[in-house]
Parts: sequence; structure tokens; C-alpha cells
Amino acid sequence: MHTFSKLIIAPFFITMVAVSCVKSDNPYEPIDRFEGGKLYTSTTGAFYIAELHGTFHQMGRQYGLLLKSQLAKFYQEVIVDYIINEKKIPYEELLVMGRANYNAYPVIFRDYYDGMAETSGLMIDQIKILSSVLLALYETGCSSLSAWGDYTASRKTITGRNLDLMAPGIRRFSKYYQIVVWNPIGYPASVANIDLMGGIFYQTAVNDKGIFLELQNGQNCDTSNPVGRENTNNILLESLFRNTTSAEVDQWFNTTLPEVGLIMNGSYPDHATIYEWATFRVVPRNGQGLLSATNDFIDTSWRQYPIFMFDTTNEGIGYTCTRRINLMKLGEQNKGAITPQIMMDIFDKAIPEGGATFPEDGPVSTIYSVVVQPSELKLWLKVRGYSGWEEIDLKNYFSK
Repeated sequence: MHTFSKLIIAPFFITMVAVSCVKSDNPYEPIDRFEGGKLYTSTTGAFYIAELHGTFHQMGRQYGLLLKSQLAKFYQEVIVDYIINEKKIPYEELLVMGRANYNAYPVIFRDYYDGMAETSGLMIDQIKILSSVLLALYETGCSSLSAWGDYTASRKTITGRNLDLMAPGIRRFSKYYQIVVWNPIGYPASVANIDLMGGIFYQTAVNDKGIFLELQNGQNCDTSNPVGRENTNNILLESLFRNTTSAEVDQWFNTTLPEVGLIMNGSYPDHATIYEWATFRVVPRNGQGLLSATNDFIDTSWRQYPIFMFDTTNEGIGYTCTRRINLMKLGEQNKGAITPQIMMDIFDKAIPEGGATFPEDGPVSTIYSVVVQPSELKLWLKVRGYSGWEEIDLKNYFSK
């Protein structure tokens, strides 16, 4: 595992959501509305789902008002109580970082935050602090398994993924996740993003064309960090509003370089591709119905380049090879029978049990797990230590 210098940093700052969720009698009936935006809770009331419509500025206004009270609680509990008072990071330092982070966003996301500032009750500088992910560094892991064709009962793609972080402080906020669904005017795709309250921090997202992209740290292998490139989180999220086919995603990865080494899982309705995405080249890795990725490049072509290669003798506390090997074994054991439930069972297995999920008592924690079926636009989210597996049918929230 390796420190994620700009991308995987302080995601817990944008939080404060699920603690105040109230279960709705009908999960597809909104609990609140504002200017075309709608707020729902998931089936058991564990998560908020914000369905937004219009320009990014309009969607920011909708989000800010619909979650106004939660954002106020967040700012007090996480920014003031935790970061400033407990972590002793001065407000002035947060503001410098927040303004820099805000200024680096594409215009659509600045518009979104400007809209939030108009309705959320927070000042624009407070919103900029919320947007900042530059306040602390954490080491990160993550793993994925995709199955399709002969490996799944439906022959359609089913993917599971873990978000793993070496971040002791984040566990106290791990229950504060949400799903935000953007339905923007002027873009070919709508996008659902799993994130902490108030954020657009890209980790796990799917669009209404059945394209699921999730991010894993690749800095174990590619340790370079070129200066001057746009934040990869921002361009990844923006790309999901524009790319509508797997061919377009392939082309995008082949013409775009990240600011740090990454490993991306691209899952589509009938197949998946792992993009081993270094700062200087990309290698798409395909399979015959089963693919797994953790935190190292494994395509043999990398041996020609100055990168670090891993095996089970040098994987350290990240267990990058062990997790990938375990997932592939579990996929093979369930060949022909993999369903969303089987995939959930696979990702419920801890590393000592032959799975990929980190045990609760170690230095690395699995923060959440997701299973997605792109062809059905369905996902299942489990935030460890907070919720069980919660089914979310995104078709109910994707609309123009």
C-alpha cells in the first residue's frame, strides 16, 4: 500500500448524513422536494438518496436545501469538533486548502458548490472547506471482482468492490455515506455517486448507460507524480457524464493520463475491463468472464518499465496479491452460479477466511463494499460497522 498523494485523502471530511435518516413507508416516495430535486431514503432508512435535476448550479441549490440540516451538523461535528479541535488543524489552513481545491475543479463542479452555498445555510468559504480533500493523507487499498458470461447465472456482469483505507479516524464516520444522482441538462448520461455528505470525491460511481467505474490505488507500482496535471478524481467523475459506451470509455483511458498511478475497474452490462493506468501508459486487461484487481499492476508488459512488481512475499499489510488470488478462487468456485447475492457473500469473507475484506482489528479497514449489476442499474451497498447490504434500484432515480 502506498500514500495517495492527492486523490485518496481525507474523504471523511464531507459527511454527516445517515444518522438522521428516517425510514419511509415507500422508499420510492420522496421525503422532501425542492426546485425539481427530490430526497429519498433507502429501503431500511440507512442512506439518503438525493435525486437532482437541471444545470449543475440548480442541482447544487437542490442538494444544499434538501440536506441543509445535515450539512450544518456535519460542519460542526467533523470540521469544527474533529478537524479543528481534535486534530488541531487551524481554520486558516483549511481555508487555504479549500480555496485551492475549489479553484481546481472543472466549472461544472464549481457551479454545483456555488449553488449549495446559496441554499445550505453555509458560507461559500465553508462550502470550499467541505469540498477540500487535501487535509490529511491516508494509505488506501481496495479490491474488485467482476464476473460475466459463463461465470454468472444470468450471463450478465456482476461486480463487487471494497473500499479499504488505512485511516483510523474514518471509522467513526463510516456510517455517513449517501448516494447522489445527478441528472444534468446538456449531458448524455446521468450519474450516481457513492460518497460522504457534501462531497464529489470520486471512488465508486455508475451512469445510466450501465457503465460502472471504481478506483483503486496503483501507486504501489507507479510511484511517480507528474506536476501540473488535472486532479484525476475530477476528470473521472466528469467523464461518466459524457461516456455512454464501453468503446468510448476505452478511448478515454487510452487518451488520458492520471496524475498518479491507478487501477480502474470498468464494468459494463456484458463484460468488464481492468485499466492498469500508470502516469505514462495504460494497459487494458481483459478476461474470459472473470477479472480481479487489487493494488498492483500484473500485466506482463509492465516488466519492461521501471515499476515495482509484487508477489506474496513482498505485499506487506496490504495483501495485494493474496486478496486478488482469493477473489479469483472464489469466482472459480462459484462459476456459473454467481448472482448478486453470491457476490455479496464473496465480499463478506475476510482475508483470513479466504476472502478480500480486511478484518476489523487490523491497521487497514474495509470501509464499504458495493455489488453492482450494470445491466439492471442496481447496486447493493454495505457500510461496515453501520449497515447490512442495502439494495438500491437506480432506475427509480435516473431520469431527465
